Amino acid sequence: MAIPISTSRSHIYQSITTSRAQSDDLQRQLATGLKSETYGDLGLDRRRVIEFNGDISQLQGYVRSIDQANVRVDILDETLTQIYESVTTSRTDSLSTNFDLNSDGQTLFQSEAHARFQDIATILNTEAGGRYIYSGAEVTTRPVVPPGDILDGVGAQAGFKQVAAERQQADLGSDLKGRVSLSQPSVTEVRLAEDGTHPFGFKLTGVNSTVTGLTVTGPTGTPSQLDFSVTANTAQDGETINIALTLPDGTTTDLRLTARTGTPEHPGEFQIGATATDTATNINAAIDAELLRLGDTELRAASQFEASDNFFNFDATNPPQRVAGPPYDSATALVDATEANTVFWYQGELSSSDPRSSQSVKVDDYISVDYGVRANEEAFRNALQTLAVASLDTYTIGDQNGQDRYNAVRTRVTENFSQSSGKQGVDAIIADIAGAESVIGRTKERHVTHSNLLQTMVDDVQNADIYEVSAKLLDLQTRLQATYQTIGTLQGISLVNFI
Repeated sequence: MAIPISTSRSHIYQSITTSRAQSDDLQRQLATGLKSETYGDLGLDRRRVIEFNGDISQLQGYVRSIDQANVRVDILDETLTQIYESVTTSRTDSLSTNFDLNSDGQTLFQSEAHARFQDIATILNTEAGGRYIYSGAEVTTRPVVPPGDILDGVGAQAGFKQVAAERQQADLGSDLKGRVSLSQPSVTEVRLAEDGTHPFGFKLTGVNSTVTGLTVTGPTGTPSQLDFSVTANTAQDGETINIALTLPDGTTTDLRLTARTGTPEHPGEFQIGATATDTATNINAAIDAELLRLGDTELRAASQFEASDNFFNFDATNPPQRVAGPPYDSATALVDATEANTVFWYQGELSSSDPRSSQSVKVDDYISVDYGVRANEEAFRNALQTLAVASLDTYTIGDQNGQDRYNAVRTRVTENFSQSSGKQGVDAIIADIAGAESVIGRTKERHVTHSNLLQTMVDDVQNADIYEVSAKLLDLQTRLQATYQTIGTLQGISLVNFI
């Protein structure tokens, strides 16, 4: 009769099945590094792991957005620095009074100003990842037309050079005296009068005379006029007349006359005549000569800078301005330019809103950082139009007013690029972007730290201890081997073998 061992074998087989399942699970943990395949097997910790993983995913989303924005901000920082260096170098160069002309009739400063104009216009078209970073919200639109087109125009569209030439004609007038007329109502009188009510040429804004025997009336009326009357021929050598003139760009200059007993040797001097009639005639001739000289120097420079403002300074509701003509030398008004007849140099977003708000990145639940830039901001526009004027003129060796005209332009370049000009500087934009960069950087650092902390907590709950799993697996395999040996022994037991 055999010994009953079926019950013992059943328990052993059940134990083997359980051990195999445990072995499979331990091997899975060893392969995946996770304690369980599903959150449900984590027990009470599953909710915490799900919440933490959600938080980690959100933080990583913010970090990805920050990384994308950082690429654009870094490029902005680099290109803004390049523009700033061009502007500051141009200002330093403009302080030099060197008037040595190259073969093309320009100074080295003018040639470099032209190169910097092209460089800044090109930089403002910088693209990053298919986005134009100086185009405001319209990131797929190239913001600035080619620099050659800006200056020279294209097809039927006039460029800056043509607009400036038309404005110069309007400001100088046909007689090149700045749109003021000079006459003598009587042999002892001289009258200086604006030729109409319009924005062009010289504007008579004041007068101061120390000349004895000379009566001055005005400026009065609209258009304004000045009257000089030699009531007694008692002028003394060195006495002066100062006529204050306002120029088209809002700057001022003085037409200064000095009385001389002998023959005048310098511009702006008049000879005290033998009679009141002679003195009046000489004052008239001196004013005439000074109008021509100032028209060819200060007025031409002011006209070019005003033309640059007419051309470059526009927005969605105020288009560029052109002189109403032809004829231009007798024009009395400005008219709106159209895209059919004029190059609109800026093609990006036209908006009166804060340029920084045109691009934004959400870096946290309640924090968004603005870092948009538009190429038509005052700092960039001022740089382009100032360099465009600086590189505009050509000179000849025999031009007696050439250096004075050059200095009038050069002085305005210095003023426009001065921090005391009251205009937005490139450094102000750099500061804005640096502030955005700082917020973005600090926020990213905080997100990474927070994400790492949460990940550590998730790992503690979710990840298996490889060393512990390996030890358990080895112990289980040892016990399984012993079990298999026991089964083998039991399989050979019988009553005969037992006896």
